[in-house]
Amino acid sequence: MIHVDPPFDLGETLKGTDDDSNLINTHWEGAIYSFPDVDRSVGPRAGRTRRSGAAIRAVCVRNTSGGALTVAKKALKFDLSVGTRKVIGTVNGQSSAVNQFGGVGDNELTTTVADDDLFWLIVGGPAEVLYKDGESIAVGDLLITSATTGAVIEAVAGSATIGMTAAINVIGRALVAEGTTSSTTGLIQVAVNI
Repeated sequence: MIHVDPPFDLGETLKGTDDDSNLINTHWEGAIYSFPDVDRSVGPRAGRTRRSGAAIRAVCVRNTSGGALTVAKKALKFDLSVGTRKVIGTVNGQSSAVNQFGGVGDNELTTTVADDDLFWLIVGGPAEVLYKDGESIAVGDLLITSATTGAVIEAVAGSATIGMTAAINVIGRALVAEGTTSSTTGLIQVAVNI
């Protein structure tokens, strides 16, 4: 079952430690919620307009990077060192290698996330993410993480990421094309299989 009432909204964080630096709110790690695709910049819910009929599917994750983390519109990687069910509830940094397992950071978050605090990682629906500089991405291209920190690239046939022996950790599909001139954020349909 997908939960109905999230503990905080997109664009917000949830405190992850108490005054003695003990972890709190651990029961939210890995919780999945759906949010409407609305313009949150206009303020209260009543004034928000829908951007599309789609829903944004997000998982509540803890920042386990050891420091403040910039997440907005970045490709982020799950903390695979956890080795338990909590893998899906933890992120230990921006992606920094080709084909890492993760998602897209909360597009609405304007601040960094403190170490051990919780935030939203988008795993489904429309979102913006950083395209790698110099990439030529067409509408409909499959996207994966790149060696450029926090950016995505096209998953191309013949690369080390596609083949009989390698799993493909797809972030999503491009909804906006990008030429090879400069890094930019592009709108994608996030489709992380978790």
